[in-house]
Amino acid sequence: MHILYSKQVVNNDLKHEDIDLFLYALNHEKRGLTSYEYFTSSTNINKSIALCYKGQIQKHNVEKSSVIIIDQQDDIKDIINGEIKLLQNKSSINIFIDYSCMTKPWYYTMLLYFSSKTLPFNYVNIYFSYTPSEFSEPLNPKPNTEIGPLPGKYIVPTNKPKALIVGLGYEQNKAQGIIDHLDPKEFYVLYTDPSLDKRFTKTVITNNHEILSLSKNVVTYAMNDLLSLERELTSLYYLLKDNYSIIIAPLGPKPFTFVAMLLSIKYSDVDIWRVGSGSDINKYERNPIDKSTFIISKLCFTSKQ
Repeated sequence: MHILYSKQVVNNDLKHEDIDLFLYALNHEKRGLTSYEYFTSSTNINKSIALCYKGQIQKHNVEKSSVIIIDQQDDIKDIINGEIKLLQNKSSINIFIDYSCMTKPWYYTMLLYFSSKTLPFNYVNIYFSYTPSEFSEPLNPKPNTEIGPLPGKYIVPTNKPKALIVGLGYEQNKAQGIIDHLDPKEFYVLYTDPSLDKRFTKTVITNNHEILSLSKNVVTYAMNDLLSLERELTSLYYLLKDNYSIIIAPLGPKPFTFVAMLLSIKYSDVDIWRVGSGSDINKYERNPIDKSTFIISKLCFTSKQ
């Protein structure tokens, strides 16, 4: 299927929708159920599935959802395949995906699945939703042990020099780690300003002071305006594509990661890389900023030419 359009929507846009499948993830974060609890009170949800990490399920009350433990990335494709078969008598379907507590490979797998599969529907409408969190002080950074492309999409290397686009997070050392690793000829840094809590922006600037002071290519974007962010990244793509191999490193926040992934689907020569610490990650409880604030993108996939 291919993307017919994408747009940002608000909570009320879902009031009269029937959601065929609601997917969300649960881990140590306290915001995991926020979108599900909000939309079950205002939207008809036919089936919900909680995707869980081992050892996390006992912390949440998920009696109304099916619960599936994810061992590996391919499990997600198997789950979606199974649910699609149950819905194949319909001409169009609506899916809600809350990626707030998902790892990057999880929701990238979902995006790649729908963009690459031939499915028996005229339209698949997917609402990708993010629950913003309260500010919490960043923990001491863990060593970078994984720097490389996100699994799921492989780009054959070219002879072009690298151009790196970094979405800054608020932990130290992540951005510098991938810049040192790739040694790009050009690099751009983006960060949220304004953010939903100005302390996020202040901390990003403080913890990335050296990179920001050395870079001549700094772009800011509003946390809750995904259309403007997509326009910024698309402009950078067209500026760089003829002369460079483009790599985007989304280090935070997750809505930036989502838009970067979307760009890599629309433009096959964009690669997405991650910087991680393996299983030794910093764990944040991340309470929701409130119980009704969500950043939601609607993607309409179609099988029509």
